[in-house]
Amino acid sequence: MQAARNDWWGRLCRGSAAVWLLLGLAATGCQQPPRSNPPGPMWPSGPEARRQDNTIDPTRIETRDDIVEIIAFWSPTPWLFDSDRVIGFKVPVYFVSGQTEKGAFVSGDIFVWIYELKREPNGRYRRELAHMWQFTERESMGLRVTKRARMGYYYGFPLRWPDELMLEGKLIEIQFGYQRHDGSVVLSSARRLKVPVPMGFDPDAQEPAAPPLKPPARQGQR
Repeated sequence: MQAARNDWWGRLCRGSAAVWLLLGLAATGCQQPPRSNPPGPMWPSGPEARRQDNTIDPTRIETRDDIVEIIAFWSPTPWLFDSDRVIGFKVPVYFVSGQTEKGAFVSGDIFVWIYELKREPNGRYRRELAHMWQFTERESMGLRVTKRARMGYYYGFPLRWPDELMLEGKLIEIQFGYQRHDGSVVLSSARRLKVPVPMGFDPDAQEPAAPPLKPPARQGQR
C-alpha cells in the first residue's frame, strides 16, 4: 500500500504545468510555496479608474490668488448654437498659480470681454467693447470643472451673450482677465475669431425701405 501511494505521488509530481497551476504547487520538489502576505487593495483600472481618481469636489479645493498667467484652450469650433444662430461660445480656461505653476481655482473676480473689431479707413482695426462678464468667487463656483487634469484645476466657460447682440459675420476678440487682491489684473491672450453666419443671413444687408404711402383718395374719386 505504501508503494502504491509513493507511485501515485510520483506520477503527480511529473504531471503537466497545468496541474501545478491548478493545485498551486511549486515546480521544484513538488512542494507548496510559502504563503505570501495578503494582497493589497484591488484598485480599479481603465477609464473608470481614471474617472474615479480625477473626480474632485470643487467646493473643497483651496482657492489661490497668486495668478500669473491665464491660458484658454480654444477648439476650432467653440460656438454655442440656438438652431443655426450663434449665441455664445465655450472654452476651458486655466488660471495658473505662480507657486504651483498649475491651474487653480481663484478667490478674486474673473472678467471676460468681447470686442468687435471695426475696420478703420486706414485699414487698421479698432476694438470696440461689445459685452463683458464679471464673476465673483461665488458666481464662478458653478464654472469649476469637477476633474483635475495634469495641468491642475480649471474652469469651463459656456457663455451666452445677450440676445440683442448681433455678432453674426463679425470679427471679434475674446479676452479673459483676473483681478488679484492687490489690484493688479492678469490678462490672457486675446483670441480673434470670425463669428459664423447662418445660411441665408446677410449681416451687411439693410432692411428694405418701406414703400411710400399713397395719399388717401378724395371723396367722389375712384
